[in-house]
Amino acid sequence: MAEKETLCTKESRCSSACASRPPNIADVPLLDLRDSTLLPRSTFQDAYDSHQALHIRGYEPSNVADENAVFFHAGHVKGLFDSLGEQDKASWCIENKKNHKAADDDMDAKPGNFLQNNNKGRGYCSFLVQHSIDELKDLLTSSLPLVHLPVKESDSKDDTTVMKVDYGPALWLFFGKNYNSNESLLGRPEHTDSVTHDGTFHYQLSGTKIWRLRPTTELVEAMANQNQNQQSSPSNKKRKIEENDSTGREESNRHIEVVCKEGDILLLNTRLWWHSTIIPPQAEPCISYARDIYFTQQKEDSAQEEQPNQESSMTNVDGTYAAEAIEADTILFTEHNMPDIELPRSKTDPNCQVVELEDDNGDIFMAVVSLRDIKEGEFFSLLESDDEEASGDEDCSEEVREEEE
Repeated sequence: MAEKETLCTKESRCSSACASRPPNIADVPLLDLRDSTLLPRSTFQDAYDSHQALHIRGYEPSNVADENAVFFHAGHVKGLFDSLGEQDKASWCIENKKNHKAADDDMDAKPGNFLQNNNKGRGYCSFLVQHSIDELKDLLTSSLPLVHLPVKESDSKDDTTVMKVDYGPALWLFFGKNYNSNESLLGRPEHTDSVTHDGTFHYQLSGTKIWRLRPTTELVEAMANQNQNQQSSPSNKKRKIEENDSTGREESNRHIEVVCKEGDILLLNTRLWWHSTIIPPQAEPCISYARDIYFTQQKEDSAQEEQPNQESSMTNVDGTYAAEAIEADTILFTEHNMPDIELPRSKTDPNCQVVELEDDNGDIFMAVVSLRDIKEGEFFSLLESDDEEASGDEDCSEEVREEEE
């Protein structure tokens, strides 16, 4: 069993070179809605399926039942948070504490202070609306300008039916301020999310946010195989990035920047893209919200239960992930070099376990070993013993999406 340096925490920032963009993943597809209210389904699918990322511009809210209705905006954020139940309030995160500066210079300012709609303060936070059922219903039925992806169920010109998808249980809300500064505000350090859904759409409600994206090795390989199939190659072998494959390695080490302005939508598979965010200096709050989606084949039986793979509940927690693909039976770290972290426990799909090993001198030591192959970007989780209860800690300093046990 070989010991390997294979971990990365979200407090560390990738130091990979980000020179020119890769030849095969040169940019995120961009679609414009200015000439229509809904995208044809095939246009949407062709764009998203190829890259697992899509930037949509030109969305304008329409079909408001009450002409006097006012959509959710910056002045409503504090009131929304104050109305939430304790469980949702506990999801409050300061996305990058070293950059956070409240109006009163209190680095640990309470949400009520930072969420004020004023031109003071500098920082970036997030929270969930999930268990507060009435508040979530109100947001989704009357307050938010966009609750579904603006995509038709078909390609018919006369079709005004919105494409049917399933949604995750939570609405994610992100609130940033970068007033009176000449420097951009760094959000979450680069990471992937440990999720099972098909993507997350982010709607930019106000201000500007810059997304910095880098494809995982898994995505680069998938796109290479897709290109190979399109070229009708006689070989049936799937392309895998090897250590000496400089082209594939360069593609997975380069970054793409997507600038989202008010009204923009970014749909992203956050499991397959390393991602981080930047809030440039601006005179208004940077606000966006997000929903996780599942593409499902529509069943004739409308009473069929929800997909079993959907997360029943979401949390904001810290995590430690694999910086590269790891083979089964690899020693991740030992008691002699164990970092100061606490790995979550899992009964359903753990990827590592604690074992006793013996060194050359016959001394016994503890080690964490991979139970199975672990993908790049996958978060470590320990096998939970029968007499051990899953941790209920929901500490939140950076966003990691995982299923609650």
